[in-house]
Amino acid sequence: MVTIKEIARITGVSAATVSNVLNGKSGAAGKVKADEIIAVARDMHYMPNVLARNLQQKKTNTIGIIAEDLTVFNTPEIVDGIDERCEEKGYEIILANMRLFKRYNNDFTDTPRHHELLDSMMKNMIAKQVEGIIYVGYHCREIAYLPSGVQVPFVYAYCYPKEEIYPSVLFNDEKASYDVTRILTAKGHSRIGVICGPSSSYHTKARLAGYKKALSKNGIKPNLDFIVYGDWERPSGYRLAASLLDKNVTAIFSFNDLMASGVYERAAERGLQIGKDISLFGFDNRDISQGYIPELSTVQPPLNEIGRRCAEIIFDQIIPDESKKYRNNGAENNRKNNNGREKKIELSCTILERQSVGVCS
Repeated sequence: MVTIKEIARITGVSAATVSNVLNGKSGAAGKVKADEIIAVARDMHYMPNVLARNLQQKKTNTIGIIAEDLTVFNTPEIVDGIDERCEEKGYEIILANMRLFKRYNNDFTDTPRHHELLDSMMKNMIAKQVEGIIYVGYHCREIAYLPSGVQVPFVYAYCYPKEEIYPSVLFNDEKASYDVTRILTAKGHSRIGVICGPSSSYHTKARLAGYKKALSKNGIKPNLDFIVYGDWERPSGYRLAASLLDKNVTAIFSFNDLMASGVYERAAERGLQIGKDISLFGFDNRDISQGYIPELSTVQPPLNEIGRRCAEIIFDQIIPDESKKYRNNGAENNRKNNNGREKKIELSCTILERQSVGVCS
């Protein structure tokens, strides 16, 4: 690799002069000599040692991302949002994958093995001198364990800490569910069944709250017989759709698109046409939502924006003057912690009404 010293030897100046010229410092050399230095550096394919320069300046221009599992559908888009915003700021990302779903299946209970893995990855990130770290959850939930040895700005994406020492960014499930239910009631539906996820799920609790609030707003008393619990998978949607259809609901709100796909199959078996005989809403805007006939109405979570907002929280602490204009963008529900920073930010979802929803006859 060509060094500054070699360029200095060829051009007959000091290494300091070469460094100053290549870094664009005015007056470092006369125009003729500066042009010669630049030409020699170009001809010799000189590449600056950015890492060494950044370490000398005590800046690495890198943000660390610790993802619980990159294979879960929401994670790539969040990571892409982080990377996109970092690129705009001239930063790079260092990505670590805990592989929790692959390692421990769907068990995301905090255990010592989870803690050891996280602490190990935190140490690796700190050793790489990242300027901030973003922790991306693969399932939105409260996380009890706080990492040790955090020496840089730290933020949670798609999950939140039990002790709100660090900020978190997620989306507003309750508001999205409220909006979906209001759309259905506006079309004359009062017998609205819901296929929830597990009863312990953060998403289930928040979306149920929004559903019930919207019904009450329209003077409709929630019917507990219309509320059934699945496991986020297609077979549970297929199984539970039968019980709701037997109760003569006119619309079904499935708390994710995978379970909604089971409703399509069950409705077809009974000769019912989605969007005409029974209305259907999903959640997540997965690719399959537009593969059905008619296309599934659904909710699009702001996954990319969650990533961008998390990155901006980091930048807000390391380069605050440049980040003020971005603060609170898209957030509808922010709370502050004791030091005045945002601690839990909930972004708005986008409601996508398609042909699977019709007017109640």
